[in-house]
Amino acid sequence: MKTTKNRLLTALAALSLWSPMAGAGWLPDYLFDEQDGQFDVSDYLASAKGFLPVPIIITEPAVGFGLGAAVAYFHAPKELDPEVHNHKGPPSISVGFGAKTENGTYAYGGGHLGVWKDDHIRYTGALAKMNVNMAFYINGRDEKILEQGIDFNIDGALLFQQMQFRLKETNWWLGAKYLYVTADNTFGLGEALPPDLPDPQFNFDLAALGVYVIYDGRNTVFTPSSGLSAKLEYKNFANTWGSDFDYDSYKGSLLHYTPFGDYSSLGLKFVGETVSGDVPYFSYPFVMLRGIPALRYQGESALLAEAEYLWGITPRWTLVFFGGVGKTTTINEFRGKGQTVGAGGLGFRYRLARKLGLQAGVDVARGPEDTSIYLTVGSAWQF
Repeated sequence: MKTTKNRLLTALAALSLWSPMAGAGWLPDYLFDEQDGQFDVSDYLASAKGFLPVPIIITEPAVGFGLGAAVAYFHAPKELDPEVHNHKGPPSISVGFGAKTENGTYAYGGGHLGVWKDDHIRYTGALAKMNVNMAFYINGRDEKILEQGIDFNIDGALLFQQMQFRLKETNWWLGAKYLYVTADNTFGLGEALPPDLPDPQFNFDLAALGVYVIYDGRNTVFTPSSGLSAKLEYKNFANTWGSDFDYDSYKGSLLHYTPFGDYSSLGLKFVGETVSGDVPYFSYPFVMLRGIPALRYQGESALLAEAEYLWGITPRWTLVFFGGVGKTTTINEFRGKGQTVGAGGLGFRYRLARKLGLQAGVDVARGPEDTSIYLTVGSAWQF
């Protein structure tokens, strides 16, 4: 799920394509950069506070195109002394939201991002109702229907709590999180399900306690062009935390950015994840690349590498070229084979907030089966 700030930026990104209309005088002066006179939301985002309605645009191919809305409340940020603190955190944000996609998936709820103690503590909490329609694949099985996907519906509620702590004035963070989901699962095939999958309909509780460490040395959290960030995370799903499933999840991520000139950069992404124990079918790691729907290629372990080159053709406009490869291992319980798949594509960006290093635009990606379109605000890569 996108953060509240990303939903706000998504709405503003659409306006960036109208920047040639600046001369019409129908937008306020603070939405234009004093340096080049182009549409720019740096000053707006820096001063945003109070209530703000925010459109939501969903482009995930696994659930289809979707729309929604959120109402966000931006709490007035505390000014930090730059002589004491060499960092500046985001404002605290409270939000209520609702969204629905073309395949009937919907969600609504609320959340809060709290930034406390001079940006040494960050809290994230959310409570949501969700109804998700997707497909589960067992690649490599003889049964053709399993390779085409098994439709499923998960109807339930989610609680998420997370707290992370900055280590003194460094770029290092230590954090902990708790996830709880209670829901009903229904497969679309009824009695036609293979014998090694669960019953056609069942209810479940999924709960985990996780810990993680992050190093974030990027020059911006929006559209980085230099620096490195890394994350190591462990999650334990067990009855102790309220879960019907008992398994462990391990994940490592590395992002690295190298600048080329003033407006171009090369990004590299590496992610590895593995699980062990009594894992529900929807929790196996999967290849997450633009052009490949979520859950399409799963395994007990998944590795991926992706490169992205942002070629700044002007101070405002950038062309994007990206491509990657992912590999999954066998899911022994379902006798599905591991696979290696690739995806890639191209797109464009508009420098939406020059002072914050934020770009927004559209990507077109091609995977093994389909071509997909993504609206990208900030970085296409998240931990």
